[in-house]
Amino acid sequence: MNEKKIVAIGDRASIIIFNTAGITTHPVSNEKEAENAVRHFATEGYKVIFISEKYTESLADILDKYRESAYPSIVPIPDRSGAMGIGEKKVIANMEKAIGTNIFDK
Repeated sequence: MNEKKIVAIGDRASIIIFNTAGITTHPVSNEKEAENAVRHFATEGYKVIFISEKYTESLADILDKYRESAYPSIVPIPDRSGAMGIGEKKVIANMEKAIGTNIFDK
């Protein structure tokens, strides 16, 4: 059993690397499967859910619901096709909210 309660959700090729760190992986092939997986793992008490960036926009309403509480922490990750910049945008938005400025702005 994964006592850390961490899971990676996405296409198999993109998340398989998480197995090497002892993180549970849950391959999905479409938005509905990703939605069901997020709901399942959140209900099961998982603390961190890594999810492929390609699902974060279509599941925004569901993911926002979970972001309002401490757990689970939902972290967008790039898939094998490359980063879409969604995770970076979230970090910058949270930074601006917390300190009032983007310290990475050029």
